[in-house]
Amino acid sequence: MIGLLVYLSPDRVFAQNTDYPFASGEYVRYGAYYNLNFIWIQSGEVEFRTDTIQYKQQKAWHLEALGKSLKTFDLLYSVRDTFETYCDYNSFLPIYSSRIMNHSKEYSVHQYIFDYFSGKIDVKVRQGKKPIFRTTLPIQNNTFDLLATAYNFRKFDFNKLFIGEKVPYRMLIDKQVADLFFRYLGKENVKTRKGKIYRCHKVSVYLLQGDFFSEGEYMKIWFTDDNNHLPVQVETEVLLGSVKALLQETKSMKYPLTSEIK
Repeated sequence: MIGLLVYLSPDRVFAQNTDYPFASGEYVRYGAYYNLNFIWIQSGEVEFRTDTIQYKQQKAWHLEALGKSLKTFDLLYSVRDTFETYCDYNSFLPIYSSRIMNHSKEYSVHQYIFDYFSGKIDVKVRQGKKPIFRTTLPIQNNTFDLLATAYNFRKFDFNKLFIGEKVPYRMLIDKQVADLFFRYLGKENVKTRKGKIYRCHKVSVYLLQGDFFSEGEYMKIWFTDDNNHLPVQVETEVLLGSVKALLQETKSMKYPLTSEIK
């Protein structure tokens, strides 16, 4: 069956499950780990928050992700990242997206305004002391920024996929819109550092070449096999080893985490 891959159109990918598997007030925290000589060392934390608010006179989702290195690692390589996205409440299409990244002495700000009347995305990028970069990109169907894409993955019904199936999605990355895909790899149990074990759906995500990543299916994500479809573990290869995030804490989940093996 692996050779008989089914390519779904981007318009169908996230339409299969219109009910949001998350609710306003959801909070999730992950530990970030780096592999050093076959030993996984925690180097930071990532927090995700989901709320519904009034944004520009309309009801909207407010998605926020905060990443930071632990104080013991700040002298070696400090990280302070903030991701924010505002999405239309009904369609979940992004309205505004920003990414502020502080990596030691490197600083960058990415801002995106989605104008569906003109059919364009206004892009503004400031990297350190370089001149501000501005451009516009055409809005294609089902174009999501990085953070909205992460939540969109949770809306998909993994039980309808067969092992090896490729599912396309469209994402705004830095200064371009790219057509990418994830591949379904089947079910697998994942044990967290706190000893909890979850039944999960495993996928591999195709990445583009970047400063830290090589192009290919090097990122793996394990989603809970329940109605939340919450990522329990994310692992990816980087140019100097591998990194992963492991679930540590949850609050105000929409559904019980019935995937946890007691």
